[in-house]
Amino acid sequence: MRHAGSSPAPGRIAAYSSAIDALATAPAGLPKRGPVSATLGVLSVALLGASFVWAHHWGVLADTLVIAWAVATLGALAISTQFLFSYKVMHSTRLARRLARIGLIGGIVSIGVLVLAGAVWAAGINPVGACGGG
Repeated sequence: MRHAGSSPAPGRIAAYSSAIDALATAPAGLPKRGPVSATLGVLSVALLGASFVWAHHWGVLADTLVIAWAVATLGALAISTQFLFSYKVMHSTRLARRLARIGLIGGIVSIGVLVLAGAVWAAGINPVGACGGG
């Protein structure tokens, strides 16, 4: 019969030495959101640029680029805002918060450039006309 303070069974290693250590440890899933949101933010801006380059080519490639851009932008905005404005952000590292900010900025810049291109197009100027494609 084992008592509460006794060592774990032979061959097993205790995950935490005490309840305080278990509570002081940050959840493992939180820091991954920062790099994911940064990746999606950068991908969002890159896919928006590719969408502008291929805008005059109607077809599967242009449609795929636009769909991938929308998914990356929404993902970057959703993950980074959830991460940055969550009460669990105190358990994250400074690098994870910076990466999440990059993702948020990438998503906002991507949406802003799209709105600006729409305003320029509404004014009668073709924002992708200078790409030289056919």
